[in-house]
Parts: sequence; structure tokens; C-alpha cells
Amino acid sequence: MPKVNRRSSADRCLANSRDTVGALAIITMTSGAFSPAAAPGLMLVAVEAASAPSSFRHEQAAAFVTAANNIRNLAFASKASDLSAPLQSTVEDSAATSSSDLLLIVDGTTINTSSRNLDEIIPETLLAGASSPELKGEVSGDKKSLAAKLDVHPSVTHSHRPNIVGHRGSLYHELENTLQSFVTSHELGCDAVELDVFRLKCGELVVFHGGGTDQNPGCLRDYMNIEGSILDYTATDARALAFNPHHEEFGCGPERIHHKHENGMAYIPTLREVLHHLRDYTDLTVKIELKGPGTEIPTLNLVEELDMVGRCHYASFDHSRIRAIRVLRPQLNANGEHVYRTGALFANDLPDDFVTKALDAGASEVHLKYDTCTKSRIAAIHNAGMGSMCWFRGPIGMKEDCAHKYHDVGNEDESMYRTVMATGVQSMCINKPDVLVGMIGRKADKVLDALENIDVLLELDDAAIAQLVEADWS
Repeated sequence: MPKVNRRSSADRCLANSRDTVGALAIITMTSGAFSPAAAPGLMLVAVEAASAPSSFRHEQAAAFVTAANNIRNLAFASKASDLSAPLQSTVEDSAATSSSDLLLIVDGTTINTSSRNLDEIIPETLLAGASSPELKGEVSGDKKSLAAKLDVHPSVTHSHRPNIVGHRGSLYHELENTLQSFVTSHELGCDAVELDVFRLKCGELVVFHGGGTDQNPGCLRDYMNIEGSILDYTATDARALAFNPHHEEFGCGPERIHHKHENGMAYIPTLREVLHHLRDYTDLTVKIELKGPGTEIPTLNLVEELDMVGRCHYASFDHSRIRAIRVLRPQLNANGEHVYRTGALFANDLPDDFVTKALDAGASEVHLKYDTCTKSRIAAIHNAGMGSMCWFRGPIGMKEDCAHKYHDVGNEDESMYRTVMATGVQSMCINKPDVLVGMIGRKADKVLDALENIDVLLELDDAAIAQLVEADWS
């Protein structure tokens, strides 16, 4: 396999980093050099001696690649002399240096890795050398660490590729829950879209979210600048309602909504027209939240009529609705999975027995709020044979969370998605799918790049490298 230029790889990784605090340099004995001037915040140094340690074998390869590829400011150097003078003296002063072990020097303290797994050491080392509360997971004022709450390390992420679900479509690009919003999700590269369904007094199913609570949804006050509920209208009357372009929940902004109004494209669509279009022109999975009362059976019948059973999933905070679908449609595939997939939605007040409640409702999946999907809860869901998805609040809620709750992540930026991904959750229902799509594309490229840089050290042949890549990114 051809080798990449180490200097250009290091410079590119450093240039792409927004934060040099807690940076780590992987120092190998392969060719190339690293200029520490590009990383003034360098705190942690890993030094590889003349030969790879005996513990550094193929079983650690995947863990090391996953960890190293997600460290901020990944860089490579050929020898200790390539480091700046202060760091070089730290390395030279270490009495534990040998020719057979990989040493991690953290603030002058040497950790010998010869008898331990690297997937345990790297996260521990980052925490040992980090000075910022962001990396330590400490409380900052009234705000806390999302990583600490989810019991994950803020810098080392899970290597799986989650399914990307556009929450109400792509609501920062187009008006939420409209056909254009769902089509944009497809164009961005989403795997699925989530939409909300009400059954109106005329019997028609429409796609709409509205205000109110999960117990009393469909309020029109903020959405349409009028009093009342969407349930008070027929589908024809609801289609004529005008969206409030200045409602902060509409991430696409007032100009986009004004434009859609002027072109007759800002309206409440029926579920039939949305499913028909998505069936014929996209390959998206459709996750249907049964938002209003009496939606489960008519939605089930419509999906079957349109021959979309394999592409539509049903979810609700009211578990009686998904239980009704399971009672009517208990069929299993040959692999034991439900033919009709349902998701049990949970909000903030997650009960201790949530897994049992989801199983009792016949759920195929459990959908947790993003800041409640801890590693242990996700593991419990998977151990019970169910799939997992996390859901993010709408734009107003996410803005509130980032302003008042969490100090270590931005509002659905890469750091937030990276932290949630580390729980091992299988699907992420998000407001900014373009951010996660871009992350995953870049991460795949960086994994390949990292593998090329360390394949000599790991002594992996091309087949083993291809197997790692396929396992992580297929």
C-alpha cells in the first residue's frame, strides 16, 4: 500500500482542528516529520521506541485507529528530535525509555503500555493530561458536561456509522414537515426522515408538528399565529393556513418561508402525498411519529395500501398506539425481526424499567432523548434485542440546552454529534443532518489516512486493513 506524506497529513489534521488544548501527537519511527510550532497547545506526547511493543498487535489495531483518528490534532513525527526543545527534554529525561515499549509521556509522567490495552490507555491518558473542564467532564458554573452525563469520553468516539434521520426533514434548509424538507434530506444523504402525523376531523392524515405538549399536541398559536389546534380543521382548511415566518422553531428562517409562501409551497401536506413522493423518488426510510389520537390504524392501512411496509416505521410517546400495531401485525421476518417496525418514544422522565415498558409495547426500537441515551442504556436496549435511536429537540429546545445545560458541546455541532455517537446508538434523529453527513464522510477519509500512516507499525497487510475499513464504514 502506498504511504502518504506524513508532514502533509499532520498539517492537514492540525489545520482542521479548532482547538489545540489537550492535543496529542503520535510519534512513530516511520518517515516524515512534525513541526510543533503548528500546535502551541500540545500537552500530550506518545513516543514509540525503536520497535513496536509486544502488546501492540492486531487485536488492538481497531481500537487504536478509532482512538487515534478522533484525537484532536493528530500528527506524526519520525523521532523525538523533531519535537520542540521543551518537549524533547521531557522525552529525554524519562528514565523509563526502552527499545521495546510504547511510552506515553503526560505532563512529565511516563505510562508504560506494554501490559495494557491501548483502548483503555488513550482515554485515560487524555483525561490525565487535560487541563480544561471540557476534557475532564467537570461542571462549569451551572452547566455540565454532556459527555460525562452520557458516560462517554469527549474525544474518543464509537467507530460505527449511525443511521442519519432528518428530524422533520431538513428543517434548517426548508420549512419543517414539508415535502421540500424531506426531499432535501434525501439529497443531503440521509438514511431516513422523521415526520409527525395527525388525523383531522375529516379523517385525513396530515403531516404537521405544532406546539403544545406530547400529551396535548397540535397547538397553532406559535406555528400559525392563531389560537386553536390542528385537530379543529379539515385537511383542506389546514392546507390554507399560513405559517408564522418568525417562529424560532422554523430553523430555515423567515426569508425562506416567505419565498415558499409566495410560490405556494408552504402548506401542511397530507401523509398520502408525502409517502407517495418518497416512495417513488427516494430510497428513504420513513419514521412516522403517531402524534395525534386515532392515527395508528389509518396510518397502518395507508402504508399497506402504498406497499411501503418495509420502508415505514411507527413511533409514539403514547405506547398504546404502537402496541395496537403490534397486536394487529405481529409478523416476524426469517431473522426474527418484526416486519412492522415500531419505536417506543421516551422523554426526559425516563423510567428505570423503560426497557421492560418498550418490550411490553411490542417495540422493535427504543427512542431516547439525546441527553438520556447513556452507554449503559443503549447497551441494555441492544441486549434486549431492540434497536436504538436518539432524538434531538427542535431548534428552540436545542438552543436552550446548549445555552444553559452543557458546556462541552455546541448546538448540534460536530462535538455534540461525536459525543452522542460514542454511546453506540444506532440511529440519530437530528436537525442538522448535513453536519453529521459531512462528519462521517471526513471521518471515513481520515480512518483510511490513519491506517496508511500506521500500517508499518501495526504490520497489517492490505487484506486486514480492508477488513477493518469495511467493518467500520460499510
